[in-house]
Amino acid sequence: MKRAIVLAIFVILLASMPFGTALAQDAAKPSSATPSETVLATILTIVMSVIFIAACVLLNVRSALADGDESPWPAFALMAAVAVAIRIIAALVYEGYATDIACFKGWALSAYGEGPARFYTDTELFVDYPPGYIYVLWAVGLVRDVFSIDWTSALFTLVIKLPSVIAEVATAAVVFRAARKELGKTFALLCAAFVLFNPAFFFNSSVWGQVDAFFTLFAVLCICWLKKDNPWLGAAFFAAALLIKPQALILAPVVGLYYVYALFKKGNFKRGLLGIFGGGAIGASVFALGVLPFTGAQSMDWILHKYAGTVESYQYATINAFNFFALTGGNWISFDSTLWFLPYRVWGIIFIVLICALTVFLQWRSRDEGHLFDLAGFVVISVFMLGHAMHERYIMPACILLIFAYVYSRDAATLFFAAAFSMTALLNQMVVLYADSVLPSELPTLLISGVNVALYIAYFMVTVKKLASRRVLIKSPAYGG
Repeated sequence: MKRAIVLAIFVILLASMPFGTALAQDAAKPSSATPSETVLATILTIVMSVIFIAACVLLNVRSALADGDESPWPAFALMAAVAVAIRIIAALVYEGYATDIACFKGWALSAYGEGPARFYTDTELFVDYPPGYIYVLWAVGLVRDVFSIDWTSALFTLVIKLPSVIAEVATAAVVFRAARKELGKTFALLCAAFVLFNPAFFFNSSVWGQVDAFFTLFAVLCICWLKKDNPWLGAAFFAAALLIKPQALILAPVVGLYYVYALFKKGNFKRGLLGIFGGGAIGASVFALGVLPFTGAQSMDWILHKYAGTVESYQYATINAFNFFALTGGNWISFDSTLWFLPYRVWGIIFIVLICALTVFLQWRSRDEGHLFDLAGFVVISVFMLGHAMHERYIMPACILLIFAYVYSRDAATLFFAAAFSMTALLNQMVVLYADSVLPSELPTLLISGVNVALYIAYFMVTVKKLASRRVLIKSPAYGG
């Protein structure tokens, strides 16, 4: 009965996707794609979603392939090739979110043409990204120059989108390797399929043209190395993630508590201190080395102003993130507006403080490294649902963090929420990109926000109970833990 209910939920979510194309009929919208291009992008998204849901069902029900002695990497390569081929078609057909694509193209040309030292000072472009991804765009600019690619062409748009596609394949390879060690070839292939055919990431990278997959890869690598009890590499990858996007700060409570709680392990105090000071030095060095080439004639604290300016530029209760505040009518409303008896911003700060406090407790209760992915996913989802100034894409790293949590726990509930939030993240992005303006229609905003909040309430109850009790509540029948 439970499986039938879960499958019905996914079918409803899948069937609701085509309604997004109905919103793409006005020329004054985030994308300038034609109706036929929009329909094709939606069809490809549905194809990815069907494969994704099939992989999730097989993960939870039974093994799809018999494990053998042969190497599983050829099967992974074939699966990745299919996923990449579909992404390339979508990337060529659909230009993406016009503002984001224009920014990335302009930044790529400027970074390569002006050089890092002059990028933030001599360019007239609006730049709200820190230096991490600008290195990637410098390489994109180099490719454009070497092959004389027209900057207005669909080919250059594809090149702009390729780093995220590559990052998705790399993330799938990481989860494949981890899952194979845990439970073998079949389990590994299905977990990799979760990433390769995840429709939210497909839509984000290949249709929209955003870079959340690239950031997510480094966030995952950070938690991976911390789980392996390697504080130095964990710090290095956290610094790299922070260089790419300020959203890495959402993970700071989990990452920071890892170092603090390491001191409380029996006979581990000296090693814990070494992890704190060594990790701090390595993280600071990686961050400084990433920032230094872009400093130029600026004062050394310019990067702090860049992060502060980025945060302060989004003074809204929610910015197309279909969460609790969107459900209360807060989409694109000033965060100084009042909800009940307090401003949205104050509610957001209160919720974030409570999330951090709860994380302190839950991470203490489950302070072995085995639950780090659960905790990281919990923090990202909670901040997305209850924090202010959230974008529609901020929940996406949690979808991948949760599939890693599933790899190490085989908890069916974790798999369900990883898949469910992937589908709502997809619908959120579709409604925003296909909308008639930057402010999507009220009906889909309220509907998807309501589904998200309902899912979050269930997820919150299950996850808090699981982490507070330090045990997995529901085991997948296919793999028996």
